[in-house]
Amino acid sequence: MSGSYDDSMIDVSSDSFWEVGNYKRTVKRVDDGNRLCNDLMSCLHERARIEKSYAQQLTEWSKRWRQLIEKGPQYGTLELAWGALCTEAEKVSELHMEMKAALMGEDYEKLKNWQRDAYHKQMIGGFKETKEADDGFRKAQKPWAKKLKEVDATKKAYHSACKEEKLATSRENTSKLENNNNPEAQKKLQDKVEKCQQEMQKTKERYEKSLEELDKVTPQYMENMEQVFEQWQQFEDKRIRFFKELLLEVKQHLDLSTNHRFQTVYHTLEDTVSASDAEEDLKWFRSNHGPGMPMNWPQFEDWSIDLNRTLSRREKKKPSDGVTLTGINQTVSDQPVQPAKTSSSLTVPTVTAPVGSNPFEEDEDEDEEQQEEMETIAEEQTTVNHIIVNKEEIKTASSMEKTPDWSDEDTGANPFSTNGDGNPFEDEPTSPEISVAVRALYDYEGQEQDELSFKAGDEFTKIGNEDDQGWCKGRLKDGVVGLYPANYVEDIQ
Repeated sequence: MSGSYDDSMIDVSSDSFWEVGNYKRTVKRVDDGNRLCNDLMSCLHERARIEKSYAQQLTEWSKRWRQLIEKGPQYGTLELAWGALCTEAEKVSELHMEMKAALMGEDYEKLKNWQRDAYHKQMIGGFKETKEADDGFRKAQKPWAKKLKEVDATKKAYHSACKEEKLATSRENTSKLENNNNPEAQKKLQDKVEKCQQEMQKTKERYEKSLEELDKVTPQYMENMEQVFEQWQQFEDKRIRFFKELLLEVKQHLDLSTNHRFQTVYHTLEDTVSASDAEEDLKWFRSNHGPGMPMNWPQFEDWSIDLNRTLSRREKKKPSDGVTLTGINQTVSDQPVQPAKTSSSLTVPTVTAPVGSNPFEEDEDEDEEQQEEMETIAEEQTTVNHIIVNKEEIKTASSMEKTPDWSDEDTGANPFSTNGDGNPFEDEPTSPEISVAVRALYDYEGQEQDELSFKAGDEFTKIGNEDDQGWCKGRLKDGVVGLYPANYVEDIQ
């Protein structure tokens, strides 16, 4: 009888852990733990992408509506209350971007580092911990399995001897019933029955003895298996406790209700909206656009020489009567403003007697009025120069206003990306083109349009190195190109 122990001895006849080979489920749990780490990392990565997308949409919504509110007809304290919604969106967007950073920078990295320390890949494939678990159970079960194999062999021999004895006895009884007068034949049948009975007794003794020996090694077998099982129970206990700790940290990052900044955002929003006052807004509109505006009502004025002179001076200083601005050049220049030579740039009135002047005034009054008119013309020329300069300043300011910090149509820039432009979901640069044959270790169903789907055992080509978040770029046999988790596949040697 061979004393070797191999997989051919495994004959699972029940679902009990103590049956030979049924420890395989405990060994598989080690591999399952590594797979669960990958699944949880994928879960956190997808949630982070959702938070980033939501934050970006909030920011874009806030900027667009803030412009519409500022340019719209709403006024007063209610305009401030409406604008507070945009401020709330901006603050909440910042919080969700921080949430995304915490999920990827803290939780994801912590899980990835723990997985790397807990599961060590072998050059031949699989994990070191899986092989240690399998070897431990195999070593603990080997002596008992050897004895069990002997029991099975003696049991089989005993049952076979019983069958032969029963068959020989049946033949002897049949011969007696047929009244066979051949004594020699009868003698042979009796000898056969006796021989079968002796063989049956021997095999029974061997069977019972092997069972006794098996019973002797069973307690040690159970103790050894318990020790190995407890070792991997502790390993699984560490994983479960770590997952619990990590999920609680994720909860802390996701739960904005405990964030004092989040609470402040809505307290501020409530205070701003509550501060809006309809009476104050209506009063403001009445004072600035309604009956409350001041008015220079017409009044009766007596005629006098001084009044006539004052009115004449006022009429001369009116830009509509004395200065006509047409075709003013709005280009800023360091050169002094040249006086106008034609009516296309500037037209000034000639020195003429104003309407309503007194032809009987004394000559000294006329000289005085002419001097005042010349002074007025000089003042108007200075005013024109200032107007031109102001026009240039207005144009410069206008050109600056035409380059706002944000525009609805400017979709190229990303306020959320670390480098300031590009796709918000492209956190890493594209991997260089490579070509490596890989085989899938597990099934994977793509969650996004840019992800591949495959079954365990499928072979395809890796065309991009693994990025910082554990994703590779690959191409299936049908030519489909997309991303997949790097730890779901292994290189084909």
